[in-house]
Amino acid sequence: MTAVRESLQGKTSLSTVFWAYGVLGSLVYSALGLLINPENAPLIRVYGIFGFLFDLFVTVATYQCAANCLSKSLARFVRISAILSLVVLLPVCAYLEFTGTLGFGLPE
Repeated sequence: MTAVRESLQGKTSLSTVFWAYGVLGSLVYSALGLLINPENAPLIRVYGIFGFLFDLFVTVATYQCAANCLSKSLARFVRISAILSLVVLLPVCAYLEFTGTLGFGLPE
């Protein structure tokens, strides 16, 4: 829990947030998704909600930890990318996932 708190406070290195949470964490989370029975609608919904929350955590932690980057231009790029992700990408992907537009929708 301390690692999560430190990441959200911007005390973790940007490379750790990117590689450990962004890349490795996403791979592990996706692998867990392969274990879910596609006909179990409530479990799929819970998986989707936790995925959204995990993406939100990684994006906020990335924004916060960008200040630890030595390159000011890279830090600016990372922060702009995080803001765009929060404002545009995450809401659109959540909408598309929960409405079934992507083909992974929940059965009625």
